[in-house]
Amino acid sequence: MKTTMIQRSKEIYQITIPTPFLVGPVNTYLIKGDALTLVDTGPKTAEAREQMENSLAELNLSFKDIELVVLTHHHPDHVGLIGEFLPNAKIAGHLKLKPWLEKDEQFYSRTRQFFYRFYREHGVPESWVREMDRSQNYYMDFTSPASVDFILEEGDLIDGLPGWRVLETPGHAQSHLSLIREKDGTMVAGDHLIEHISSNAIIEAPYFNETERPKTLLQYREALKKCINASLIFSGHGSMIRKPKELIEERIHAMDKKAQVFKRKMGEDPIQVFSLCQKMYPEIYRKQTALTFSETLGHLDLLEERGEVKAERSEGEIYYMKA
Repeated sequence: MKTTMIQRSKEIYQITIPTPFLVGPVNTYLIKGDALTLVDTGPKTAEAREQMENSLAELNLSFKDIELVVLTHHHPDHVGLIGEFLPNAKIAGHLKLKPWLEKDEQFYSRTRQFFYRFYREHGVPESWVREMDRSQNYYMDFTSPASVDFILEEGDLIDGLPGWRVLETPGHAQSHLSLIREKDGTMVAGDHLIEHISSNAIIEAPYFNETERPKTLLQYREALKKCINASLIFSGHGSMIRKPKELIEERIHAMDKKAQVFKRKMGEDPIQVFSLCQKMYPEIYRKQTALTFSETLGHLDLLEERGEVKAERSEGEIYYMKA
C-alpha cells in the first residue's frame, strides 16, 4: 500500500489515513515534542492500520513508540484506531470524549432515548428515526474502547508538548478541541475548520447533568471566532489552511446567507424541522438525514436567536414560524 506521510515542519508530520466514510481520508499528525505525540488515529479498519503502520515505519517508528495520543473529538474516523497504541501511549482529550471512547452503555442509552423523542417531536417519522439509530450504531463499529488518561480543557498546556495550548472548539462535536502553538499561531484543528468543505455543526444530546441540547451552530460560530488570528491550520481532512482569517470570515458570512434561504423556504405557515429539511435538501436528505437535519435546525437556532423566527409546541410536536 502506498503510504501518505508528509513532513509539514521540523517537528510536525501529517499522516493521511483512508476511511470507509463519505468524508474521505483523515489527516492525523505526529508531533515530535518532549513526548512523541499523535493527534488523532483514523478509524478501526485493516486498511487504516496498514497505512498508519507503513507511515510510522518511514520514520523508523512503530505503534509502541507513540507516547501520547491527543484526540480532537469522538468521531470514529478520528479515534477508531486508538487500540493499536495501547498500553504504551497515554490518551488525552476533552471530558465529553470519555463516554464515547469508553463506550459507556448508560450514556449511549440516554442519548438514544433523547434522540428518539427529539426527532419525533420535530416531525421525523418513526421508521426514519430507527434508520438513523441503526446508522449511528454502524459508525461505532469503527471504534475501540479505551480510557482517557488526561482531561484537557480551555487554556491547558499539555505535558510533553511544550508551547502548545488547548482551545475548546465545540460545534462540529461537543468533545472537540484544537491545539495552538503560541509562538507562531500554528493550529492542529481536527474538523473545526476544513478548507474544501464546511464542517457540519452536528446536533447532540445533553451531556452529564445538562438539561438542554446544545445549540451547535451558535457554538460553532463562536468557536470559529476564537481561531481567527491563527496563522496556519492543519485540518483533519484535506489541505492545510494558509489564510484562516479569510476562510473563517467566509464561512460565517455563508451561514448568514444560508439562514435567510432557510427562512424563505419556510413559507408563511408553521413548519417542522424535518419538513423544512426536505424542502431544502429534496434529494440528499434521504442519504444524509442526520446531517441535513442538523444543518436545518442549526440555522433555525440562528434565526431564532436573532428574533426572526420562533418555535411553538403543539400537541407534543414543535413547529417553527416567522416572527
